[in-house]
Amino acid sequence: MTKADNLRKVLRGESPAWIPFSLNFCQWFGQHQAQGKLPPELRDCQDYIDALIAFDCDVFTRNVDGGTRCEDTQILPKIDKAEMPLGTRTTHTYETPHGTLTQVDQQQRLMHTSHREKCFAEDYENDFEALMWLEEQKSYDWDSAVFEQLADRVGDHGLINIPVYCTPLKQLHWSIGLEGACYMAMEDEAAADAYCELYWSKVRPVLEKLAAHPRVASIIFVDNVDTPFYPPAMCEHYWTPYVKETVELFEPLGKTVWVHACGQLKGLSGEFCKAGVNGLEGIAHPTLGDWWVDEAQACHERFIFNGGYSAMEQEIADRGELERFYDDFFARAGRERFIFSSSCNTAIQTPWERLLWLKEIVRERGGSPAQPLN
Repeated sequence: MTKADNLRKVLRGESPAWIPFSLNFCQWFGQHQAQGKLPPELRDCQDYIDALIAFDCDVFTRNVDGGTRCEDTQILPKIDKAEMPLGTRTTHTYETPHGTLTQVDQQQRLMHTSHREKCFAEDYENDFEALMWLEEQKSYDWDSAVFEQLADRVGDHGLINIPVYCTPLKQLHWSIGLEGACYMAMEDEAAADAYCELYWSKVRPVLEKLAAHPRVASIIFVDNVDTPFYPPAMCEHYWTPYVKETVELFEPLGKTVWVHACGQLKGLSGEFCKAGVNGLEGIAHPTLGDWWVDEAQACHERFIFNGGYSAMEQEIADRGELERFYDDFFARAGRERFIFSSSCNTAIQTPWERLLWLKEIVRERGGSPAQPLN
């Protein structure tokens, strides 16, 4: 059985020959590659896909270009870049017929990541028309050839979990910010609804294309689900219906729908159940998170847990502690509906030796292609 075949069994809810080891170490790899500090085992890798294969992972990751696209059709932004102490600061400015919209992203060079310093709309009442116009002129599409080339390259090493934009709730966060999205939803629900529906009308046809493609096995919304950022009432209105619609499109065709998540999740378990989402990717267990693997799997009968390696385990110095922790963790998890991965990401300061330990521990408890479970 190939790694791809085994992952398909997990996605179908069947008992796999081994528990997939699908570690997310994209940020770790990018940082070490940029600094010329990759270990000898990964030194010849050109990119993250090479690294996953070289590390003998069961490839199932959101950190790929699966072919989804979003382009401006009527106006292009003015882009300014400035080198700052932390890294490059990038400013996008759109001069729309209804006013100027500016977005600022700050690179964190030492962490190999970035954060958004300023969203397009700071005051939704003043910026709403401009924001709607900007969204209206955007074109969303999917280049299936990009996906097919990537799928051919990954081959039997795993499956492609195609990243497909984000849900309308996360789009509100990206465009207006958390506080602005909350105020907009509370003070002018009609405006928030209009923006979400406009955005979703662009995304829906792309989802239909993906669902119809025979080689697409799974998609993932690149959100960052966490109870403090997804209050249950807002999640119920701006997240659950859209995810549910997607699941109802994909699941009858034997395909799965995922959402990226980390942090506090137990308080949203009811919404996950109502949406029927097949799994959350990057679940953080206690103490950083609040949802143990068996609790997550009990969300609904098809729910798949993806996670298991949080910053706590990445910082534990003693291998014996890791061994004892994973004895309990794997006993909780069982065999079905479990993909071992990082809880959101792998910290860039994690020693390579510890990643080698982890693979040994996971393969010993969860089996491997060379030594399947009985």
